[in-house]
Amino acid sequence: MSTAYSPTELPQPTEDWDQLRADLDEHGYCLLANALSPAQVETVRGRLLDQAAGEMADGIAFRDGGPVADDGTPPPNQRVLNMLDKGEEFHQLLLHPIVDEVVCHLLGNQVISSSVTANIANPGGQPQALHSDQGYVDIPITDAVVCNTLWMLCDFTPENGGTNLIPGSHHWNRYPDPVDDYSKCIGLEGPVGTACVFDGRVWHGTGPNRTQEPRIGLLNYWCRPWLRQQENMAASLRPETVATMPERLLQRIGFQVYGSLGNIDPAPDQQGLLVDPGKPRVGRRSVP
Repeated sequence: MSTAYSPTELPQPTEDWDQLRADLDEHGYCLLANALSPAQVETVRGRLLDQAAGEMADGIAFRDGGPVADDGTPPPNQRVLNMLDKGEEFHQLLLHPIVDEVVCHLLGNQVISSSVTANIANPGGQPQALHSDQGYVDIPITDAVVCNTLWMLCDFTPENGGTNLIPGSHHWNRYPDPVDDYSKCIGLEGPVGTACVFDGRVWHGTGPNRTQEPRIGLLNYWCRPWLRQQENMAASLRPETVATMPERLLQRIGFQVYGSLGNIDPAPDQQGLLVDPGKPRVGRRSVP
């Protein structure tokens, strides 16, 4: 951890709503303690690791954490994409009541999920360059348009690749540059079951894992409702997956009209109603 801070200066895991909001506003991130119970952690982590192993075995795993070696060995880290289509175990994470309040505090009540992915930082991975999650927004940067919820499915430490970030960098109104002074960068810490919500303007990146065990995290990337999502939910989710989702979850993944955005033809009967992907389309017509 950077020596620029004393432990009491930085956010600590808490269940106090006012403290969570204050930490997010001041430091750019907050830590919700006990966001997941031990049983929930086991269920979510088990499904995630099973999915990751299956994709690895089938040769379709998304690998990162460094370049491909000269002998063709891929980098050690693994990302798992489109998690909402890979298990109902992940669905309720988007509806966690306290996390929902924190995210809405930053992005408004009609926030939508941009993507749900997993990041498994394995031993030997290289540190990711610090970046902002809304780097496509032109300077001057005024407000956050995205944020992330990082679900810690194991203990996060500076040694095992806990996310590197610079507290307060969301106030700097610019993006990272290789010549910047990163002396105030910390390694994010938190016990298993913690949820970290961080502002999309915060400079951050996956840290190197110097232990012998994988560091396992699930990321829910959120955006304002007028912004294009990272994952195309309508195209990514199988119809049978969508059919299992409650209305609140469908709203949160962008199946609700926002103003004049996200509509279909025929349109929902009332503003704000959910679009129905299975509803017959108007198509080509003419007068006989």
